[in-house]
Amino acid sequence: MGLAFEWFVARRYVFSRKRNRLTGVIANISVAGIAIGVAALIVVIAVMTGFQDILRDKILSANPHLVVERLEGPFVEFAGVERRLRTESRKTGIRIEDVYPFVSEQGLMISSTGQAGVILKGIPPEALRRMRVLRLVSGSLPPGRDSGVLLGRRLAERLGVSVGDRVRFLLPRGRVTPLGLMPRFSTLEVVGIFETGLYDYDLSLALTSLSVARRIGGLGAAVTGIEVKLRDPFEAHRLARHLATTLGYPYYVVDWQTLNRSLFSALKLEKTGMFVVLTLIVVVAAFNIVAALVMLVSEKRPDIALLKVLGATERTIMRVFLLSGTLLGALGTGIGLTLGLLLCAVLARYPVIKLPSDVYPVDYLPVRVEALDVSIIVISALVLTLLAALFPARQAAKLPPAEVLRHG
Repeated sequence: MGLAFEWFVARRYVFSRKRNRLTGVIANISVAGIAIGVAALIVVIAVMTGFQDILRDKILSANPHLVVERLEGPFVEFAGVERRLRTESRKTGIRIEDVYPFVSEQGLMISSTGQAGVILKGIPPEALRRMRVLRLVSGSLPPGRDSGVLLGRRLAERLGVSVGDRVRFLLPRGRVTPLGLMPRFSTLEVVGIFETGLYDYDLSLALTSLSVARRIGGLGAAVTGIEVKLRDPFEAHRLARHLATTLGYPYYVVDWQTLNRSLFSALKLEKTGMFVVLTLIVVVAAFNIVAALVMLVSEKRPDIALLKVLGATERTIMRVFLLSGTLLGALGTGIGLTLGLLLCAVLARYPVIKLPSDVYPVDYLPVRVEALDVSIIVISALVLTLLAALFPARQAAKLPPAEVLRHG
């Protein structure tokens, strides 16, 4: 007897209308449970993948891919370091898209109606103009005035200021005077308000020209460091390791993957945890398959005995019921796959679920279906149902035909 015969018998057992009604109900419940579990897994994993991708894209657009700084602090030889960066990148075959010096200062920004801790970042106007992440809400880009500053939208709301208003920036690192150590105060004019889509950035970031930031920090011709953007941001870690070796002391190089390692590790762990938790739905449904097959074996005892009398081996009987369980699992998995992909398509096309923008980097539920994730979910569901069918299949294979026919 070949596999075609076993498939034929398995299909008759699973799809027969003459089977016991209770057996059919339990089988239908198991199929529905697997379908719900698979659909839930596909939708949840797709949403988490969407969040991860959007957060990564936001971070990549709002941050440099590499940062080169000096261990001793600000430095003036940045032009030579820039040339070395470009030379070393060509040696590795990694293309640099943009490179520019920057000055970063942390301090307190004060207006007539509020105050907030901010990071004041100064970069060359031409580099600021190339920053695709900035979406101007109002004002102009770059700040053309000597005292101009761009504020994040949330920061401007907290300070209660708009374009044309003036703010004061307090730098904790003060200057020595005859009266002692005095803080540095600088008055800046708000020339624009921007939005990045990242709540923390819009709440704490202020941008100005490199010359203004140097003057505020009292750095003269020095800069805090050099920011690098690459054509392929996923090459940043490889280039960072190469530059760390070639530049050497006193410089150090940090890439965006290293800076955000804990965040992406947490997202990956959360995704894995959700997969494990939701897989339990499929496990529960697999137990229903065990119950359905046990009842099917009890119902088909005379058929099993007759097949053995006609020459069917224990292996043949076992394969029949393994295929019966696999059919139930495949049916539930197929329904769940279709339902899950359909829900993902609806959520991706119609943003029906709104999210608070002060908590999430997007205002709608992001969905991204990856073939690898879907494949893992489908294979896991089929393997679980196959394992669930092992016990009843072995019990069916061990039925003694003579005893069954005697008590018929």
